[in-house]
Amino acid sequence: MKHTVGVGLIGFIMIGLTVSLSGCLNVDSADVPPTNYLSKVIYVDLANTGTSMAVSYDDISVASLNYGGHSTLDTIPSGSRRMKFSYGAATDTLRQGFASMYQYTYFSIFDPANGDAGRTYLLAGVGYTRGSQGVKDTALVRFFNLSSDTVSDFSGGMDFTLGAASLGLGATGVAYENYTGYMKVPAGNSSYEVFATNADTTGGTPLIPTTSLNGLQSDGEYSVVVYGNHASIKSLVLQEH
Repeated sequence: MKHTVGVGLIGFIMIGLTVSLSGCLNVDSADVPPTNYLSKVIYVDLANTGTSMAVSYDDISVASLNYGGHSTLDTIPSGSRRMKFSYGAATDTLRQGFASMYQYTYFSIFDPANGDAGRTYLLAGVGYTRGSQGVKDTALVRFFNLSSDTVSDFSGGMDFTLGAASLGLGATGVAYENYTGYMKVPAGNSSYEVFATNADTTGGTPLIPTTSLNGLQSDGEYSVVVYGNHASIKSLVLQEH
C-alpha cells in the first residue's frame, strides 16, 4: 500500500545549456573564482545514447562511464572548471563553478528535446561539513526523478516511499529533473518503492517494486535515482558519504 507524506522539493543547480544534436557547445558561466580549496564530485551517466561517456575537467581525465554507471567520489579543485563530456564522435564542453567544501552529483541525462542522441547535464550540490543533519543510528536518503517519461507517460511525476509505512517517509508528485531533501531513516536495512503519481497510467502497479536498501550506515548519505523510459525504467542507489 502506498503511504507517503509530502516532502519539499529542492530544485537542481541547473546548468543553463541545451545540447545540440551535434553534441558541441561552449558555455561560460564561471560564477565561482578559483581557490585553493577542494570539492567532491560523483559523475553519473544516465543518457542511453548507445555510447560510453568520458569525463574530464581542465583536460584531466576523471571517469569513463557506461549507461547506468557512476564514478567513485572524486576530489577536484574548487572554482571554475572546464568540463568535457565525450561520447561517440561528440564532445560537450562547458564552464562549471564548484564551491569549496561542497559535494556534487553530476548527471548526464537524456534530453527528449534533443532527439535520440541528445544529452543535457544537471548538478546537485550540498555542503559536506554537515554532520549535524544526521542523528546517531540514522542514515540520510533522498530521491531523484530523472526518467524522461515523466514529461509524457508519467506526466504527474512520481511518488516515492521509503522504509516501513509506519515511518511515514516519502514524497509525492516529484517532477522530472527534481529531487527531494534528505529523509532520516534508521540505519541498517530498509527498502523503497516508486509509483506513478497518476496511478491510473499503470493501474496502480509500482514503477519500481519494493527494492531492498540494505546496509545503510549510521550518518551515511544516499540517493535513490529513477531513470530510463517506460519500457525499461530502472533505479540505482548512490552512496555519497
